Amino acid sequence: MIKIIQNINELESVESEWNDLFEENPGSNVFQSFDWNYIWLKHFLRKNDNIFIIAVYNDKENGKLEAIAPFFIRRFFLFLKSLMFISYDYSDYLDIIIRKNCDKEKIYSEIFGTIFLNNKSQRIADIINLKQVSKDTLLLISDYLNKIKKISLNYKESGSCYYFNLPDNIDDYMKRFNSKQRYNILKRAEKAENVNIKYIASSSANIDKSLFMKYLNIFFELHQRRWKNKGKRGVFYNEKIKSFFKDLFISLFNKNRITLSALEINNGNIIASAVCFDYAGKKQVYLPGFDTEYSCYHPGIVLIYNDIKEAINKKYKEFDFLKGGEEYKQRFGAVKRENYKLYLYKNKIIFYLYKINLFLEKEIKEKSADIIHNIFKKMKILRIRSEEENLR
Repeated sequence: MIKIIQNINELESVESEWNDLFEENPGSNVFQSFDWNYIWLKHFLRKNDNIFIIAVYNDKENGKLEAIAPFFIRRFFLFLKSLMFISYDYSDYLDIIIRKNCDKEKIYSEIFGTIFLNNKSQRIADIINLKQVSKDTLLLISDYLNKIKKISLNYKESGSCYYFNLPDNIDDYMKRFNSKQRYNILKRAEKAENVNIKYIASSSANIDKSLFMKYLNIFFELHQRRWKNKGKRGVFYNEKIKSFFKDLFISLFNKNRITLSALEINNGNIIASAVCFDYAGKKQVYLPGFDTEYSCYHPGIVLIYNDIKEAINKKYKEFDFLKGGEEYKQRFGAVKRENYKLYLYKNKIIFYLYKINLFLEKEIKEKSADIIHNIFKKMKILRIRSEEENLR
């Protein structure tokens, strides 16, 4: 049985079912949790957007929830509709959440049949745009489309993540490197220790909410300061985005799914910090930040080394740097986990119109925002200089 959830009240009514399904899904990431999706909708659902979450129930087991496809619909060019995953812009892994041992092919057929194989007068979407999906998901969707032969699929590798499996102890991990690499990592960790730089990992298991908020605000500041020094906006460049992440991180803190790792120097200053997700035997590093004034101590490398040690001590099986192909991830032994961007459509003209829309939204809009940001930054610098001159 299919149920379509189309408003916040209906979504709230399935919270406990979603949580149970999430816990039973062996491949779950925090990005697929109820909290992540719900909070994103509360902050970023636009006036003309529509929630379109597809819930699949088992008719034979007292209506037990088997799967959830957390979609929403966004209009483009006024009257056309695209269907996407909720939190497509801030999530590193996205997928349909399916209960363990369920028939995935059957689930996918039911979900995509609901979207495409319907009466034209009840058009749900003109195009489906799915980001951050795994190769397994791509293959399942491709197999389904080959059977119905009515929908075109266009895809490419996009937003891949870098991860590695964790050994039983830190010594075994360090054996993965050659002598020079091992020396460089350990020498930097030793140098930090010699100047009383201390590693701390804060979660609901060892601190209260007020202290977490203090560390979280420091993290926001460090992250933004680093990107401002590069002339970029950073993730938390406006209050709306910052408010979303603050609400989200507090919710994850309450469920013990987030750790704020940090480096503290002997005077009590936090010089580096990272948001890490701890769930299902995995540590995922979502966003880092550090004070560039302490670059001589290599805070980024030291923090990662200690995060890995902490994950090993907790007997985690995987360390995930998440999205982004930065070179330092590979230097720590991470390998690529491929993610894909998919477009499903009936009409090729619609596909090209949608691509034009994406160009206009992402390229022009974002570059304009960067230009405006830099203008205001320069105006602020000029104002400060003017004030300094007036004081002379």
